Amino acid sequence: MTDDPSDPAGADLRQKRAVPVQEAFQRNYAQVQYHYVQFLTEHLADCARVFSGDLTKVLVLAVLGQRHIEAQTSVQKDRASGPSGAMSASRIADVTGLSRETVRRKLGALSELGWVEQVADRRWRIVVVDGASTLRRDLKDLDRRGLQRLARLYCALSPLAD
Repeated sequence: MTDDPSDPAGADLRQKRAVPVQEAFQRNYAQVQYHYVQFLTEHLADCARVFSGDLTKVLVLAVLGQRHIEAQTSVQKDRASGPSGAMSASRIADVTGLSRETVRRKLGALSELGWVEQVADRRWRIVVVDGASTLRRDLKDLDRRGLQRLARLYCALSPLAD
C-alpha cells in the first residue's frame, strides 16, 4: 500500500491511519474543536475579505480548484476524457448544493477575473498560463496566510492525536 492520493490503496491506508487519530480527537474534543473552529473562522474571514464577502464564489472556486489539483497530481491522467480538471456547472452545483444558475453566475464572475475558463464541451477549468494558474499568482497572499494557519492547526492538533 502507498500513501499516494491518487492511489485507491493509499486511500485505504489513510483511512486506517485516521481511525486512532479520530479516537484521540474524540477524547480531546473540546481542545480539538477550539483549534479547528479558530482555523476555520480565521480562514473564512480572510476569504470573505479577499472576495468582498462572496463566500459562494470561494466555494465554487474551491471545488473547481480541487479537481484541477487532482488532475495535475494524478499519475494516471486520462487525456481522452477531455480538458484536465474540467467540470460542468451542473456537477459543481451537485457538489456544492448551490443552484445551477448561482454556479453559472459565479463561474462567469471568476472568468472575468481570468481565473476560470469554459472549454469547448462547455465544462469549466482553472486557467493555466505558462504552466501556472493565474489564480495561484493572484491569490498568493491568501495562500501564504492559509498555509500559515494550516501549520498552526497542525502544530496544535498533533499533540492531541497521541
